[in-house]
Amino acid sequence: MGQELIDQTVNGIKMKVLVEGSGPPLLLVHGFPLNHRMWQSQIEYFKNEFTVLAPDLRGFGATEITRGTVTMKQHAEDLHMLLNELNVEEPVIFCGLSMGGYIAWEFWKHFPDSLRALILCDTRDGSDTEAGINNRLKMIDLVMKHGPESISSSMIPNLISESSHQNYPDIAKNLIQMIESTDREGIAASQRGMAERNDFSEELRGIQIPTLCIVGSEDQLTPPDVMKTMSSQIPNSKYTQISGVGHMAPMEAPAEVNQEFHHFLVSCRMN
Repeated sequence: MGQELIDQTVNGIKMKVLVEGSGPPLLLVHGFPLNHRMWQSQIEYFKNEFTVLAPDLRGFGATEITRGTVTMKQHAEDLHMLLNELNVEEPVIFCGLSMGGYIAWEFWKHFPDSLRALILCDTRDGSDTEAGINNRLKMIDLVMKHGPESISSSMIPNLISESSHQNYPDIAKNLIQMIESTDREGIAASQRGMAERNDFSEELRGIQIPTLCIVGSEDQLTPPDVMKTMSSQIPNSKYTQISGVGHMAPMEAPAEVNQEFHHFLVSCRMN
């Protein structure tokens, strides 16, 4: 199968999803304000052993936009409905980066029977501080007035490490392209949803499925100590750090990240 996006009607919107390969279902949930293309290296690597499902979330990529607020629960409900529409009956390995991790918590809470394991990349379990909420509201204001071009370049230092920026300029180029192709309403809706997201820090001990927590050593947005603490609260969790990369570890160090994913999945006897 070529890399063609499938159209599915999900909870009243047209949602686009890439489906590649065969085997146990591996659901790749992108970060903000990106789309399924951030997982390109993972799609290529894992399609030989897994059915890789890489959707564009509501308001991102080629999926329809909802104005107003799109909550993390709404994204989780969309993904659950998408799996139903695709006739995926087997529980999935849910891999989420950043905002994808916030959605993972809601998916775990509301659809535990649909989950086989969690891979949490460069994310956190807590809700926003007041300063964090204010920063989101400022971004919404900027994007609504001036479009995604007003934030694309300024986001890069927070998304990738300095060495990634210097040594692999295509990563920044690809990120800017993804950000600038995102509709301003989609950006605003999920920013509002993230600003009001739930705090899961007191619920982590209830996660009983195998979990991998993976973070870039230079991540400015979700630093290693945040993810290490988070991982220590999840009973069946493994923590790993990828050296020299930032928030976009799967794009910055695909070989190392894929290897860590693979080791984890083998240890879970899932391949």
